[in-house]
Amino acid sequence: MIRVGLVGIGAQTKENILPSLLQIPDIQIVAACDVSIERASEVKSYVRDVQVFKDVTTMMDCMGLDALVLACPPQAHRDISLLAIERGIHVFVEKPPCFTLDELNDMIDAAARKRVVTAVGLNFRFARPIQQLRKMAASEKFGRPMHVQINHYASKPRAPMWGLSSTLRSFLLAQTIHSIDLTTAFGPGHVANVRSSVQHAGDAMLAQIDISFSSGHTASILTGSMFPYFEFDMKVISDKSNMVTLDNLWNITLHDAEIASQVVGGDKRWRNAWQPGPLDSGYVRSGYFGELTGFFNAIRTKTRFEADFESMIPTYQVIEQVCAAEVQPGLVVPPATLHVVAEKQRSVARG
Repeated sequence: MIRVGLVGIGAQTKENILPSLLQIPDIQIVAACDVSIERASEVKSYVRDVQVFKDVTTMMDCMGLDALVLACPPQAHRDISLLAIERGIHVFVEKPPCFTLDELNDMIDAAARKRVVTAVGLNFRFARPIQQLRKMAASEKFGRPMHVQINHYASKPRAPMWGLSSTLRSFLLAQTIHSIDLTTAFGPGHVANVRSSVQHAGDAMLAQIDISFSSGHTASILTGSMFPYFEFDMKVISDKSNMVTLDNLWNITLHDAEIASQVVGGDKRWRNAWQPGPLDSGYVRSGYFGELTGFFNAIRTKTRFEADFESMIPTYQVIEQVCAAEVQPGLVVPPATLHVVAEKQRSVARG
């Protein structure tokens, strides 16, 4: 039985994290902490014997926790994570785990020294449609992924958040972190090159980000707050002229060149469609159940979780390059420099 403490009892915890945790066997929510003791006490409606706290240090020192699940304002994520890691407590933290690549390196180093399991809440990566898309793209018949194209539309944020001075960094950490993370999931290798451009209209922005990886595959992301609503579309193209598309995190369509020529003729387009079943749990389909289950499985098996702090290095490299390019237009860091930085960071993480 894994003893779990919750930190931050806001909308994300109550609407997604807590309901997912209650479906996972062999874990016990024993404590809840929030700056508002009234909000912390709301967990008692779901877990009768939970102990509530206003101070996270007191909770960690009193409750004999095995794991901490954090969904706080992000300015607290790094500091609370480091406090937990120093006590040997495994840490799951909602995105973003921190604000900069340097802060991420500190967290990776601390976790490696204390040998704790870490996780970042990236529910897009674990959503049922994304899992199915990754499975299809990994098949030998589909071929080697060569390019990932993502349109990630949003209408906010349009102002700096969490005490940051940059609206761009706030948007990348709040929204685009999911898209950048997904581009790293379709091939091995480190970030070799990043090019970006950012357009502004009033308080809204539009960003185009192009990424090259050492494995040879590339990615292109169109994102920003210059849209009327949220929308997310994705395409993965292979070296066998196959393509799989994801429509708004729901419908998947496989465009198969071989089947097209064999079944309906070369001048037609064959589309093999997939979507989540009507009985799929909302928390399974949206990825919250999968990411939390994977985190606790990693604790039990003493293995790395696939979305741990170290896995976020490429994503934060891209974020740093996009932010730097806005301040200094035309700035492109040479691929060799990115490679050396990545290897140094991995070496630190391995101890």
